[in-house]
Amino acid sequence: MGMAKLARWNPWREMLDMRDEFDRMLDIFRPDFHLWEGYTKVPAVDIYEDEDNVFVKAELPGLNKEDISLTIEGDTLVLSGRKSQTKEEKKENYYRKEIREGAFSRTIDIPCPVDKEKVSATYKDGILEVVLPKTPEVKRKTIKVDVK
Repeated sequence: MGMAKLARWNPWREMLDMRDEFDRMLDIFRPDFHLWEGYTKVPAVDIYEDEDNVFVKAELPGLNKEDISLTIEGDTLVLSGRKSQTKEEKKENYYRKEIREGAFSRTIDIPCPVDKEKVSATYKDGILEVVLPKTPEVKRKTIKVDVK
C-alpha cells in the first residue's frame, strides 16, 4: 500500500476552480462574452513524479523562451511570462478576439523537498518541462526486514 502525500493547502484554489467553471458556463451560453476583458489566463500544467524527480509540464504556446521566467521561492515554483502581439492591429475591426496577450504568473506548490541547485527546464514546441530532483532524504527506500 502506498503512502498518502500531503500537499500544502492553497486557500485560493477553490476560488480559481470556481472562476474556471464560471468561464466554461459563460462560453456555453454566450461564447463572445468575456467577464474579465484583458485578463490573461494562467497556463495549464501537469505535475507528476517518479522515484527521483518531480516534473512540471506547462503549455505556453506562442511564447519565446526569453519571455518565460522560472523562480523557486521556498517550496513554491513561480512560472511567469509575457505574451506579446507580434504586430499592431486595429481592434475595432475584430469580430472576435480570443488570442490572449499580456503578462501571466502561476504559482505551483512543490509537493516535497527538492534540490534547488539541480533544477532544469526545457522549452520546445510551446511546452515547458521542468525537472525538480528530489533531495536524497525524500527518495523512497526499500528496507528488507528479517522477521524471526
